[in-house]
Amino acid sequence: MKNNPRFSSQIRSFSLRLHPFRKLSAFLYDRFVPRGKRLKLTDELDAVSCHQKDSTRTYYLEKISSTLFISSLMGAALLFGALYSARQNRGIPSNLITRPGYGKAALEETLNLTAAGEKESESVTIRVSPKAYTYKQAQDLLDQAETQLQKQLPGRNDSLDDVRYPLQLPQSLLDDAISAEYTISPYGVIDDTSGVIVGDLTENGTPVTVEATLKVQELERICRYAAVVFPPALTDKEQFSADLDTALRAADNSDPTSDQIRLPAYAGDTPLSWSRPKGPFLTILFILTLLLPTLFWFQKDEKMKELAKKRRELLDLDYSELLFKLTLLIGAGLTIKGAFSRICSQQEALQNSSSLPARGGKDSMQHPTERNKLPSGKGSRPESAHPVYGEIQILLREITDGVPEETAYENFGRRCGLPTYIKLGSLLAQNLRKGSSGLTALLEKEAFLSLQQHRTAARKMGERASMRMLFPMLLMFVDVMLIMMVPAMLSF
Repeated sequence: MKNNPRFSSQIRSFSLRLHPFRKLSAFLYDRFVPRGKRLKLTDELDAVSCHQKDSTRTYYLEKISSTLFISSLMGAALLFGALYSARQNRGIPSNLITRPGYGKAALEETLNLTAAGEKESESVTIRVSPKAYTYKQAQDLLDQAETQLQKQLPGRNDSLDDVRYPLQLPQSLLDDAISAEYTISPYGVIDDTSGVIVGDLTENGTPVTVEATLKVQELERICRYAAVVFPPALTDKEQFSADLDTALRAADNSDPTSDQIRLPAYAGDTPLSWSRPKGPFLTILFILTLLLPTLFWFQKDEKMKELAKKRRELLDLDYSELLFKLTLLIGAGLTIKGAFSRICSQQEALQNSSSLPARGGKDSMQHPTERNKLPSGKGSRPESAHPVYGEIQILLREITDGVPEETAYENFGRRCGLPTYIKLGSLLAQNLRKGSSGLTALLEKEAFLSLQQHRTAARKMGERASMRMLFPMLLMFVDVMLIMMVPAMLSF
């Protein structure tokens, strides 16, 4: 009888010669699992492996070894990533950043800033304008820039008549199409680069004039705005931010035609150091190192539970057919053992006939008795799409090895694990012990009862299948509705 890959491939022999973690997995299993202890999946493993000896240990050795192998691979990848990231030079040589080319958008880059005396760096986004800008309709651009500057200049202030927060002095307008320079008089009240209030002012207010020179290519326009400045209330952090903004704008505007800009080394009186931030590669790799082995560990258990559940369903579906065959053969005069042997032989002949090679092939010359022999030898565990026939082969092998028939029938029921098979095994064993007649009638009654249960189970399976088809049908309905409605809506 051919092995079924859905079951036999899941409980394959554990290769101690090839697996790199064979000794460690065996040590961990023997060290932390007491001998003779029944684990969570012991029943499922016994059922799927046809009660093969050491099936539980073999399964967990394979799972532990595979988990350790995946963990070692992810750990090596994490170590390699850490070493590679550590060797990378994330600093900015000479504080130089390449400026965008002609006609390209302004460059925005986020850098790590470490100020002198500070242990931790902070993230700062800088903006680098392009080398030059092609200007068309320059006069219209200046008109738009002047309107935009009137809105931006007050900044957080309600109006220029009550200035208590820094003025917003953009160095460029209209997406860097227009450059702007500022002159604020009297000098020393407001910084003409950052707009920060720097002078010692009185509560009566100090009138100032903000003169903005808007430039585009060779054209320029001077705009003047009157403002009244009152004393500010800036914290140390706000002052540092203002000084940093001033230094960055000064660096950006120092030489607009150059290929690079030099980042400022000071913000006010505070020394600065710049570096590029590290990407999230190591963090993602670390999470995968922890997550993948864990998911693999639980996925193996879920897969084994699904196999055991599938096996129970197949056994349940084969029960009524087995009872009808037993009833027919025992009623024809065969013993219980002979009936089981005939059922097994017929199933093997059916499978062999469905898998015979072309006429004249090598297997076509094999003697029928050789094809119908029961598999023998230690560790031979036949499985098929009908697992009950594999259990019947084990039953016949036990009887051949000297196990009493009644004990073999009871073992058959227990191995199958379903109440119906346990009942059948007890019924056959009692018939041998007591020698009572009427076994055929009892089997026939049980067969008809199981047939009704089989029909009920088949109906439930059909209902579950129809429920699974409901969601795809709903998606198809939505697709049809979209195909019909979208053209109609677009036509309006």
